[in-house]
Amino acid sequence: MSYAGKFLKSRGQDCIIERVVPTSTKVSIKRSTKASRDLGVREGYWEGFIFSDVGLVSGEIITIRNSKYLVQSSNYDHASTETAFFAAKCNAVIQHKRFVEDTDEFNNVVQEWQIINADVSAYSEIVTSKLRQEDPGLLDSAKYTFQVAKSFGVVMLDRFIFSDDNYQVASIDSTGLAGVDRIQVETDTRPD
Repeated sequence: MSYAGKFLKSRGQDCIIERVVPTSTKVSIKRSTKASRDLGVREGYWEGFIFSDVGLVSGEIITIRNSKYLVQSSNYDHASTETAFFAAKCNAVIQHKRFVEDTDEFNNVVQEWQIINADVSAYSEIVTSKLRQEDPGLLDSAKYTFQVAKSFGVVMLDRFIFSDDNYQVASIDSTGLAGVDRIQVETDTRPD
């Protein structure tokens, strides 16, 4: 076993990878930066090591001491022979809905908002003028950005319910991170 593996085994924190069958393992994690004056960035981004044999991939959620982290990227580290990863600490829980049309047993068209995912853990940032300066790709109408796992299957015009407010998916950036979508939302004025 490598030095990093021995360290994880003896000093690592207990961790659960949220899968269909949850996986328990050990992890070493620390803040990604302390140099930023932005408290959200300083608290939001983390990096660490985890055993390679658990197969951690981008887009998975890990839980450490009741805090959830969205794995942004994971790579095999040749020096330690373990997996190095970057993650964002989940600071939002959203409900994901989609407008669907169906027919009932009398062939009447029924239109409704259907819950696709009841509790989605995500990393969220409020769109401020400072963020607009740093990210010129933000839409004028964007209120929040959310990072969510691609496995949730979010599509344009879906509805996110966050802090009891309705938001409409206005943009999906699926190319930045392998297993994570970066989603911009705007205020949703469509009826319930």
